Amino acid sequence: MEDLKRLDRITIHGINVLGHHGVEEAERKVGHRLVIDVDLYLDLSRAAADDDIRETVNYEAVCNLVERVTAEEEFLLIESLAAKIAEKVLEQFSPGAVTVMVKKFNLPIATGVGSVGVEVTRYLGK
Repeated sequence: MEDLKRLDRITIHGINVLGHHGVEEAERKVGHRLVIDVDLYLDLSRAAADDDIRETVNYEAVCNLVERVTAEEEFLLIESLAAKIAEKVLEQFSPGAVTVMVKKFNLPIATGVGSVGVEVTRYLGK
């Protein structure tokens, strides 16, 4: 793994998707609006020096991966969804680390919570 002290960060925040995830069957059937943030930690010095997109990560490709995982898989827990997205980002883009935040809105919670969120961080090779 790269030295984490030398890693830069790409942030992609506010990926809006519809997901069919939740403990209750009705949640999975109807679906929920999810907002997903992805932070990738990697060395961007070559991309910056060469001004070359081939030396960095394509942001649109990350968004497409998030949308695909959210649409194609179904989880009871957003913890599982966040972990799966992190795993797929590591596989496809090989950053030194990735942090994924999944926020879920309009919850069937009696207290009227506006949203809940789960954040996971995973490291390449771990």
